[in-house]
Amino acid sequence: MTENKAGGAERLGDILPRAVVRTARRNRSLLARAERKWSRSVGEAIAVHSWPRSLRRGLLTVEVDSSSLLAELAGYRRTDLVHQLTAEPEPLGVREIRFVLAEGDK
Repeated sequence: MTENKAGGAERLGDILPRAVVRTARRNRSLLARAERKWSRSVGEAIAVHSWPRSLRRGLLTVEVDSSSLLAELAGYRRTDLVHQLTAEPEPLGVREIRFVLAEGDK
């Protein structure tokens, strides 16, 4: 238990929901930053066919809607994209990018 502002103890059941909401908000914010930076890094023509799905522990997972574009990004552009996504402004802490074929619409 921790103390609340009034000096009384708080139950874990009261703390956990707030922590979960804060974490979810932070993750959405990080993914929104990743989406903006992804669009700037790859350009609009590629951004309409690829989009960040998640960013966890330095691993950015990007969905791509065509296998030929997936092969190009994974094979030829991965290293450059990691460098672009870690550069200022808005560094994302990306250490690796995993590309996956999208199953449906964005």
